[in-house]
Amino acid sequence: MRLFVLMTLFAPLPCLAQTSLTLSNNGFREGDSLVTRMVNDAQPGISGRDAVWDFSDKGTGRAHVLLYTADRDTLSAADGGTSWRTVLHGDTLWLTGFENRHTLMEYHEPLPLLRYPFSYGDSIRGSFRGMGVWCDRSYMRVWGDGVTRADGEGTLILPSGDTLRHVLRVHSVRRTWHTAYDSVRTWQRLREVVRQETREGLALETTRTIPVVSETYTWYAPGWRYPVLRMENATDGIGTAALAVAYPPEAQLDLDYDMENALLRQRLETDGSEGQPGGEDESTNPLASHSTSYNSSTNTVTVSFALSRPATVSLLLSDAAGIAWRSTEQVFYNNGTYSLSLNCAGLPHGQYALRIISGASILTSKFNV
Repeated sequence: MRLFVLMTLFAPLPCLAQTSLTLSNNGFREGDSLVTRMVNDAQPGISGRDAVWDFSDKGTGRAHVLLYTADRDTLSAADGGTSWRTVLHGDTLWLTGFENRHTLMEYHEPLPLLRYPFSYGDSIRGSFRGMGVWCDRSYMRVWGDGVTRADGEGTLILPSGDTLRHVLRVHSVRRTWHTAYDSVRTWQRLREVVRQETREGLALETTRTIPVVSETYTWYAPGWRYPVLRMENATDGIGTAALAVAYPPEAQLDLDYDMENALLRQRLETDGSEGQPGGEDESTNPLASHSTSYNSSTNTVTVSFALSRPATVSLLLSDAAGIAWRSTEQVFYNNGTYSLSLNCAGLPHGQYALRIISGASILTSKFNV
């Protein structure tokens, strides 16, 4: 049954921008295809606001082609030989099953995966029931529950080194139980058994068996229809299977007629340059002076600085090992004196480096938490 454990890992979580996913910008579309790449040894990192997820030191592996197809109202995403089936009803996306050369699963009571719009702090939960077959010989009844939360937003650094801001992370947890039927030999017989047990109100046992627990982390960046990164793991109490997949933004540039996201990217680029009126040269240093202070009573580090011209100022907090923990960014439309702060609550004790970035200028201050 280990293959069943592995295959329950791959449930689709589709994962606008700044802090909200919308159907017009992030909904699956029939005929879309993407080149994805495996990411080596990646961990999901922290949750919360102003998070930093740095995967720039991770290598990538073999490429796959992710293809979206449709059959009536069912939209399927096929990747690496597995096809996940979803249905959109109203503003909610539902998982109805999946199929590959080893496993076929059908949910007659589907699981809600996502609701549009979906913003930081939002969540959706539900349960599912269905049936399946493994390797054409082990027929089973399956059931479980799941919850999806938008649990983080911040800055994502991809293995390619590309840095994406205003990224929303969506975290899904799903528990799956199953009962196998030794006497069932056909798919039709399985349907009859499940219908009979349902009519009789047979209780679904969840106390004597260990569920398969699947977790999915998906990162979305404004201006890109599909996720830019996805991590999944599943465990059945015996072992764990895990994978991480990057959806390179440059691959999404090849999507046909995705004007919604093309216009959003254009608008974000324009907004990002509004702080530079009159065509100011970004290669110049707008920071006339700066100072850094850490308040241990409020666990806050604050940078006070003077700008010689309008500019965007970013803060990136890393520990002594180079692991990025927090970030923030703000556009200042006038020259003058300002301050910018980061909350350090919950960070391990030790020395940290704060990078202050504006234009071509990168300044570093060190302090202890």
